[in-house]
Amino acid sequence: MSRRLLFLPVLALIAAVAGIGLLLGGRAVLTTETAVIERVAARYLEEAGQDAARSDCAARPATSADLWLVVVCGRYEYFVDAYGRVAHVNVAEATS
Repeated sequence: MSRRLLFLPVLALIAAVAGIGLLLGGRAVLTTETAVIERVAARYLEEAGQDAARSDCAARPATSADLWLVVVCGRYEYFVDAYGRVAHVNVAEATS
């Protein structure tokens, strides 16, 4: 077996890891705060019903290292990760 064939699996692994890194890095760079907030606001409008309004939503930076934003819409809190995905939703109890 030649020496070149020994290095082919290593080169293939390096190429695969580089491709995955570029893909994930591109997603993180192309995701804007405005796009994320708009997407979360649309989700809120679907989940909250007729009384919901897009103006109910506001965003703030997340305090956790794993999260990027917290979008608060009425009683709903959407925790967004660095890729713009909703990682967790917290719905506050209604107070009367």
